Amino acid sequence: MTDTPTPKDKSAKTPIKSASTSPPRANPMMVLAAGGFSMLLLGMCCVCGGAFWWFKPDITEDPVQAEQMLTELVDIKIPESYQPHGTITWNVAFAMNLRGVYYERFIGDGVLALVEVTSRFRNDEDVRRHMRQTLLEKGGGGVSLVIDAAQTRKHTFIIRGEEIPFTFEIGRDPPTGNIFHLVEGVFEGKQGDILLELRVQDEHWDEQSILDMLQSLSTK
Repeated sequence: MTDTPTPKDKSAKTPIKSASTSPPRANPMMVLAAGGFSMLLLGMCCVCGGAFWWFKPDITEDPVQAEQMLTELVDIKIPESYQPHGTITWNVAFAMNLRGVYYERFIGDGVLALVEVTSRFRNDEDVRRHMRQTLLEKGGGGVSLVIDAAQTRKHTFIIRGEEIPFTFEIGRDPPTGNIFHLVEGVFEGKQGDILLELRVQDEHWDEQSILDMLQSLSTK
């Protein structure tokens, strides 16, 4: 009697492919540290391209390190829907120091960055402008969000005895039509000025949680 070969279960050995064909979302801190930001700092600090290699940014994707660095930067209550993801530290020719953390939403498209910048040269407005453009481009997508100026608002909070304005904006992504909320402000942290930048898709926007986060700065 001969054994009849048993058909192989092809499904068990066939790798399952994801139904999504969209590319992974760019790491916002990687985008911040690349391209135009590099050229910005090269121009500000008069560093040649070769020397710049020695001052390249140190970027991690370590949630624990992100939480630790945040405690060094500022006391703030981050909404539970945002999870720590990574850090960046950058010493550019001993003329500018940058360090920061970024959080991302546990579900949905949203990123929160807090960055401390100290510079011997230009005003840190240059860095602020580049970070804003990075968020407007949704992490480097190349197409900027279109801001609805009519819906732009400002909320003021008392932080370390000073009135600090935070700008709340709404923008539309032209290719998809998706709506995003942006929040931006600069305030004094534990060791220097902190730039706060937030971008989150409309369907995940929880304004009260963001107001509570900013209000937590008022008690520090």
